[in-house]
Amino acid sequence: MSKRPLLVVRAHVNPEILDEFEQWYRQVHLRRMLNIPGIVAAFRVQTPRTGPNWLTVFKFASEAMVQQAFASKEAEQARRDWERWLPYVSEVSVEVYTPLMALPAYRHWN
Repeated sequence: MSKRPLLVVRAHVNPEILDEFEQWYRQVHLRRMLNIPGIVAAFRVQTPRTGPNWLTVFKFASEAMVQQAFASKEAEQARRDWERWLPYVSEVSVEVYTPLMALPAYRHWN
């Protein structure tokens, strides 16, 4: 697992516009996302199952960059880009995952 925080975006994109959405994503949105301070990589996963059919994972440079990234003008522009697609997407989730520190081992003696 990555030791850097991850941003995971899931959505169900209407299959009728999926090709157009994917073209926009590759040509416009991905470039904007990679310009956000602190985002250093992106991974696209295709999922043919029901429910969310779009999954993208972005990797942050560090945990310290997460808040800065979300507050940036570049992130604001990336969020506005999505407005055009809102009538065609559902089940949208945006989640941030970060590594957990190991906890000390405790034993319970009966």
